[in-house]
Amino acid sequence: MRETTRKDDTRQRLIEAGAEILHRQGYAGTGIQQVLDACGVPKGSFYHYFRSKEDFALAVVDFHAGRMVKGARALFADPARTPLERLRHFFAYFLGCFADQAHPLGQSGCPIGNLVQELAAGSPVFQQRLNEVLCDLEQCMADMLREARAAGETNARLDPEETARFISSSWQGAILRAKAAGDCSPLVRARDFILQMLAAS
Repeated sequence: MRETTRKDDTRQRLIEAGAEILHRQGYAGTGIQQVLDACGVPKGSFYHYFRSKEDFALAVVDFHAGRMVKGARALFADPARTPLERLRHFFAYFLGCFADQAHPLGQSGCPIGNLVQELAAGSPVFQQRLNEVLCDLEQCMADMLREARAAGETNARLDPEETARFISSSWQGAILRAKAAGDCSPLVRARDFILQMLAAS
C-alpha cells in the first residue's frame, strides 16, 4: 500500500509539473526529460507511469479539466449571487487574471484553448477529449443561464444550451484575439457584448 501511494504521488507530481510546463511551452515544446527534471524524478522513470507522451498529455488535460470544471461548477452555482452576478464575477475574475502578466493565464492564455489550437486538428484522441472538457464547461454555464431565465434576468427567447455554447466560443475567440493584441480589450468587448445580448428584450 505504501509503495502504491508513493507511485501515485510521483505520477501526480509529474502531471502537475507537466501541466505548468505544457501551459507555458505547448505540447511540441515540452520534453519528457524537462518534466522529469522539474520533479526530480530519475531519468527513464517516465514510462513506469505513462505509456507515451500522448498518454501523459491526456492526463494533463484531465488535470486541467478537473480544476476548471470544479471551479466553474462552484462559480456558476454560487447561491450568494444571482445567476447574472455569477456570470459577471466569472468575467471579472478572468479579466483580472489575464491583465496580470505574472498570472499563468496572463502569461499563456487558457490551457485547454491552447491545446485545442495545437493538437485537436491533428489528433482525434485529443480532439475528442478536449471537446468533452469544453462541453462540460458549457453545461455548467447552461445550468446557470437556465436559472437566470427562470428568474427573469435574461431574454426568455434565448436557449440556455445554445447561448452557453456561443458564450464559450466567443470567450475562447476573445482570448485568442487578446493574445494577438497584447492587451485585454478584446475580452472587455466580448464581455460587454455578451451581457448586452443576455439583457436584450
